[in-house]
Amino acid sequence: MVYGRFAKTRDDLQTVEAIICDVFAEELGLAGDDGDEEEFVLGALAFAGEEPAGAGRLLFDGTFCAIRDVAVLPQYRGAEYGDFILRLLIDKALTAGAQEIHLDALAGTEAFFEKIGFEPAGTLFELGGGQWQPMILKEAKPHTCCECGAN
Repeated sequence: MVYGRFAKTRDDLQTVEAIICDVFAEELGLAGDDGDEEEFVLGALAFAGEEPAGAGRLLFDGTFCAIRDVAVLPQYRGAEYGDFILRLLIDKALTAGAQEIHLDALAGTEAFFEKIGFEPAGTLFELGGGQWQPMILKEAKPHTCCECGAN
């Protein structure tokens, strides 16, 4: 069973950052993102038992809402941890009143986000050594079925 929670303590926030760094910087060789100082940032964690398995962040500045850095450690991939983190962050964004949710998907991962209802919203761009596809969840109505992929 997948268990998760929002980061509540300094240790939780450090764990979120460590997982994101492990996946994006160390594993994929991508440069980090340090442009989030102006926005409200909320971290989320998913656990395999007591061990952190994945993390993600939600950024919100009062008008613009974005999900950033959904990352799952290699040994936990394929077990719904990424899906869980993404849906946890979407739920929080909806609760906060977001009308649209934006994210940048690493090229090749778009299908993961599309199955939940995100759509491409622009052209690929390069950042930090990777190519990214801007995506948007319009009207913040995620598809709730994980099996069929329909919107």
